[in-house]
Amino acid sequence: MVHHVLLVLAGVLGSVPAAVVVASLVLRAGLLPLSVRAYRAERVRASLAPALAGLRKRHGHEPAVLAEKSAALMREAGSGPFAGLLPMLAQAPFAWVLYREFTNGGMRGYDLLGADLTQRLSAQPALLAGWLIVCALAGIAVWNVRQLPEGSPRYVRVLSFGTVLFAAFVPVAAGIYLVTTGLWTAVERWYFRR
Repeated sequence: MVHHVLLVLAGVLGSVPAAVVVASLVLRAGLLPLSVRAYRAERVRASLAPALAGLRKRHGHEPAVLAEKSAALMREAGSGPFAGLLPMLAQAPFAWVLYREFTNGGMRGYDLLGADLTQRLSAQPALLAGWLIVCALAGIAVWNVRQLPEGSPRYVRVLSFGTVLFAAFVPVAAGIYLVTTGLWTAVERWYFRR
């Protein structure tokens, strides 16, 4: 079914890579309400940080009490510890279906800059489209790291570059998806955090 949707979009747009971009944008637009909730929860957590620090100071030696009081404080503020995970969790099944479509051979014969959409940079190091995808993802990662609040943990900064490494091992079609969703996320973060 996904293959047929992509091909219909490709017929309208005149390009399979453009269809992958549009399908990615439609997916992210559909998840926008969850993202809005996640950003609101992030703001609530930031405003509760001093109170949570106080709870940790008072009840750090009582993990069960600390967890209960922290959860109650977040509930009062209309948030929860996992609110930021909703967009990622909701996107995962769709991303998996798209990834399967990109790897099952259905994209074979369609290309971006002369590279078949099923090719991988790890298998074809001279793949221009693969290097452009890696460079685009590196630029997005640098942008995202610069947008992080002061004092963000180092692992968060390093994890921002995970998709750059991952992109070398996935088909070009999946790389197009990663760039599109990465750009969407960068713009979304900028907009909601300004």
